[in-house]
Amino acid sequence: MSARWLEHSFAPHMHDFYAVSLNYGGRGAFHCRHALRDAAPGTCNLIAPGELHTGHATSGEGWTYRNLYIDPPRMTALLQGLDWRGPLEVTFKLPLVNDGALAERLAYAFASLNESNSLLQNESLMLSVVARLATNHFVLGQSLRALGREHAAVRRIREWLDAHPEQNVSVQSLAEIAGLSAYYLVRTFHKHVGIPPHQYQKNVRVLKARKLLASGAAISEVAYHAGFCDQSHLNRCFKTTLGVTPGKYVTRGSDKPSCGHCS
Repeated sequence: MSARWLEHSFAPHMHDFYAVSLNYGGRGAFHCRHALRDAAPGTCNLIAPGELHTGHATSGEGWTYRNLYIDPPRMTALLQGLDWRGPLEVTFKLPLVNDGALAERLAYAFASLNESNSLLQNESLMLSVVARLATNHFVLGQSLRALGREHAAVRRIREWLDAHPEQNVSVQSLAEIAGLSAYYLVRTFHKHVGIPPHQYQKNVRVLKARKLLASGAAISEVAYHAGFCDQSHLNRCFKTTLGVTPGKYVTRGSDKPSCGHCS
C-alpha cells in the first residue's frame, strides 16, 4: 500500500496484521508505546498486531510512505522459510528504526511488487525483508501480548470483546465478567491497554468489518454483523481507523488492507 497523507489524523487504533513501512518523503509522526515517533524519510515503522498507535503528517508537503501488510499466518510461513528457531508470535524491539539495510530491502521489495515480476522474485525479496527483521528487530523469546503482565480481569475483558464484537454490551455487564466495579474496570482497562473499553470494542469491530468486506459481504450486512448501529456509523469508524470508507476499501481491492490513499 502506498499513501500520502496531508490532513487525515488517525485516532488510536490497532491492526490484526504486521505493518512494516518505509517513509519516503515529507514528514509524519505517530504515537506508540508512550512516545511520539518522528517518521523522517528513510526510517522504517514497525507495528505488530494489537499494538496501539496513531498517525498524522507533520510537514506542509504531507507524509509519504509505503506499507507491507503481513498477516500472522503469512509471517509464520516466512519465518519457517528462514528456519527460524524462535517463537512464531513475534514483536518488534522498537516501533520506528533508522536501518539503512532494511530500508534498502523494503525499497527493492516495493519496486518489485509494483511491477509484473515472478512469484519467485517477490517471495525472495519478502524473505530478505523478514530476515533483516529477524536478525535485528525482533524481541527474542517474548510473547506478542505479554499476557502475564496484564491484569487478569483486563485479559478476560479483552478476550470477551475479541470474541463478541457484535454484542451491544454494557459497562456493568463487563464489570460482572471481570469481577470489578464498573468505574474501576474502565480505569484499569485504560491503564493496561491504552484506550478505554469502548474504543477497544470499536477497533475490534472495524477489524471484523474489514475481514467481512474482504470475504465479499455487502456493506449493509457488514454493519449489522460487526455490531455497528448502522452503515453511517460503520463508515465513520472505519475511516477514522483505516483512513478510507468501506466503499473505497472494497473498490480499491480488499486483498490490500489500507491505512491511506493509494498513489
